[in-house]
Amino acid sequence: MTQAKAYSLQKRLLLNTSFVLVFFIAAMSFILLNAYKTGILQVTHERLHSQFYSILSVSDEIEAGELFIPEEPQVDQRFNQFGSGLIALVYDETETLIWSSISNDTGQAGENLALPISFPGQEYPLTEMVLNNETYFQFNYVTEWESAQSEVSLYHYVILENKRAFDQIIAAYRNKLWMWLIGLAASLMLILFLVLRWSLSPIRKAMKELRQVELGIEDKLSEQYPQEIRGLTDSINRFISNERHQSSRYKETLGNLAHSLKTPLAVMQAALQNDADKASLEKIYAEQLQRMDQIVAYQLQRATRGPQVMMRSISVAPAIEKLVKGLEKVYQHKNIQITHNVDKDLKVALNEGDLYEVCGNLMDNACKFAQQRVSVEAKRESQQIIISIEDDGPGIPLQVRESVLSRGKRLDETVEGQGIGMSVVKEILEAYHATIDIGESALGGASIRLAFKR
Repeated sequence: MTQAKAYSLQKRLLLNTSFVLVFFIAAMSFILLNAYKTGILQVTHERLHSQFYSILSVSDEIEAGELFIPEEPQVDQRFNQFGSGLIALVYDETETLIWSSISNDTGQAGENLALPISFPGQEYPLTEMVLNNETYFQFNYVTEWESAQSEVSLYHYVILENKRAFDQIIAAYRNKLWMWLIGLAASLMLILFLVLRWSLSPIRKAMKELRQVELGIEDKLSEQYPQEIRGLTDSINRFISNERHQSSRYKETLGNLAHSLKTPLAVMQAALQNDADKASLEKIYAEQLQRMDQIVAYQLQRATRGPQVMMRSISVAPAIEKLVKGLEKVYQHKNIQITHNVDKDLKVALNEGDLYEVCGNLMDNACKFAQQRVSVEAKRESQQIIISIEDDGPGIPLQVRESVLSRGKRLDETVEGQGIGMSVVKEILEAYHATIDIGESALGGASIRLAFKR
């Protein structure tokens, strides 16, 4: 199936307007030409009417039925010039030609002229007739004469005028009219083209800016657009922003996924390096593979929906205990002593995956920087649930405590990591309207204090 050719908006408007303009010009020329013809015909009728009166003024009835008109009447001299195109004919009641002007070159045709049925004094409309292959305007008027003996005679006056001059005037007017209308149409098309170019310039500007966005030169479309397309450009900008945000979220999720999988992989690797027996390895591998499956599902969920704030409360103690066991295996080579004090019935309104992600990242960081000791404590305090993680490491200087929560920011470049964990923690806590406070630990290192609303 062939695809229909797609025309640009400018071409569509120009084509449609051209059709309308052609129709308008044709209709205008028809109206003006007919109006001009009507006017010329009216003038011709009045002129022939006056010519009739001039002939009538030199006519005189000698006796009943006998009309006298000079051979060369002192009227329009074209009547006295053979073939001048202006002819006067007079007929009696029997439609017999009794007088014709010298200009009569119609010969036998003029003598046998068909006369309309008219009454004396009746105004007869101007008509056209053909004599000897020439077209004439015909004016007719019937006069009534009464002799001294009260005898009434009728005489039919006919004035003929060759239509050649009229046709020439109309042709000249038509040519001049078409010349002006075509010139006007060309001017209008040029003006229309310029107006369309100016009117559609915002669309071309948007196309150009979109191309620059595709090439990475610009971040979004500008805001300087007419009101009619402002909604469209704003929607495109929102789409671009959402697409980039989603792309950034997927990228961050991949980093988060890799970061989250490090701990289970490290546990498995440590178990393998410590030459654990087959039963212990199977147990450890089963636990960590299950944890890895949960991490993958959790990160995919966050990538598509963001952090899920589920208000179903979960127990804190089992998650902390599971994380402690895993980290003890990972950092067995450092002989880290991890102590934890968590109320058995303590629950927090937090998604299970988010709890593992937050506490796992913070406890892993504590183990990385600790010398020998890490302490985890969770308790109720007023209207909040407080989770504190402390270590005996070098601590976090006051001037960098805010920056370590930024993505990619690492406190110590010599320590393995990507600088992702703390930013993930901050993002999750913000989703739950929880707070994080970095301070100094009683053990001598850093203290991370999380506060959740009950």
